[in-house]
Amino acid sequence: MSPVPLSLPRPWADDVVYMILIDRFHRGSRTTGPAPEPPFHGGNLAGIREKLDTLEDLGVTALWLSPVYANQKDGYHGYWPVDFTSVDPRFGTMEELKALVKECHRRGMKVLLDLVLNHAGYDHPMAKDPAKRGWFHQGGQIHWVDQRSLERGSLHGLPDFAHEKEEVACFLIDNALWWLKQTGVDGFRLDAVKHVPVSFWKRFSLEAHKAAGKDFLLLGEVLRGVPRYIARYQREAGIDSLFDVPFADTVRSALCRDAEEPGPGLLARLSELWREYRTMLLNEILRKLAASRSSDLRWFSALWREERAYERPELLAPFIDNHDMSRFATEARPSKPRLEMALALLMTWRGIPILTYGTECCLAGRTHGANRSPMRFDGDPELYAFLRALIRLRRSVPALRTGGQKEIFADKEVYAFLRESPESLALTVLNNSRLHQRRTLDLPGKAASADWKDAFTGEAFRPERGVLGMRLEPRSARILLGRPT
Repeated sequence: MSPVPLSLPRPWADDVVYMILIDRFHRGSRTTGPAPEPPFHGGNLAGIREKLDTLEDLGVTALWLSPVYANQKDGYHGYWPVDFTSVDPRFGTMEELKALVKECHRRGMKVLLDLVLNHAGYDHPMAKDPAKRGWFHQGGQIHWVDQRSLERGSLHGLPDFAHEKEEVACFLIDNALWWLKQTGVDGFRLDAVKHVPVSFWKRFSLEAHKAAGKDFLLLGEVLRGVPRYIARYQREAGIDSLFDVPFADTVRSALCRDAEEPGPGLLARLSELWREYRTMLLNEILRKLAASRSSDLRWFSALWREERAYERPELLAPFIDNHDMSRFATEARPSKPRLEMALALLMTWRGIPILTYGTECCLAGRTHGANRSPMRFDGDPELYAFLRALIRLRRSVPALRTGGQKEIFADKEVYAFLRESPESLALTVLNNSRLHQRRTLDLPGKAASADWKDAFTGEAFRPERGVLGMRLEPRSARILLGRPT
């Protein structure tokens, strides 16, 4: 089966990406053979294909698949490859992968394939071959404050590729292009980007875009909450999009508790951060500790001031949780209204929003595997409907996809920002208090004279001399749509 590309490529800013951890999503109904052995749960490519109707109904337009490589016995997540040229038989076959991509394209959905280019699995034959010893660094444990050690040390003890060697770089790039040719996917999600030299990524980006075109997306994982550090990989390495870790950190710090509620004690929060972010630098831990002393929405102002660090912020990928951190629903108290606030923010913020499987059913769990529990398709109908409506709203309003963004108001309890395109306006207002709040917002430019309507209730608003007043429900988000006059 030959790959079938999307007939009409659309800007990635128009997409909503849904991350699937293959083993934890769904087992195809016609799957035969023995039951999966722990830690595998049995999710496979056939199961994903069976659930495309559900994903299409939710409104997602792109799937990010966890790595499909053949993995060692306990590598259910896909990040410990033992063969870079085959699909793990527990996930399915190459033909099933091609069929899934083809069916996604038929529905107008894009597919991102996760690539592991920093390391091989513990049991990969290359890592045990004396003739290939020079292909791997012998740097030992990583010293997290040293960039050279980040790039040459061993991540969790995994065999670390020596990207500076020509034969290694050629192998990894050729292998990636082989997967592209085999499957016809629309982009690659790049694992562990900060552990690989910028020089390699620059070369990789040139080769990938030369083969697949300018619309092919490279989405890089740089797990560090410092915009200036992350921005380097977009500016210098040619990686189109990067996960917006500072956004995720800020959402979790600002929205997981009431504005009136004090943050956790220092020792409790430090312990929590150490469990979740063992690879952070000290200054990042201190910054997160400061941000979590109380839930203050002015942290979004601090985040927004750092936007200038990025070359193309509109291509960043904001998210609220993922498979490497505790679920937002676990951190938030109470979980559902806060999750709704976070999702409203995610779907109206600039960039390419990323959802992790199970968010729509309020899936919970901390790290060390609990955050990767099996998908539930009978979870929370109300939350599903709310997220579905948000996605449809985003897809129908140009300002929410490609409009410029401007901060309008910020205090401890309330935060508001404007999205503006030539044909539409959108205003998002968050109230993180357990009490009703009332605020007046000074609107700039066209927004000051626009007619406004609540996207969900239909309530109409009209500014008076550029000032818009509104009442806000406790722990809520309002999204207003404006018509320029």
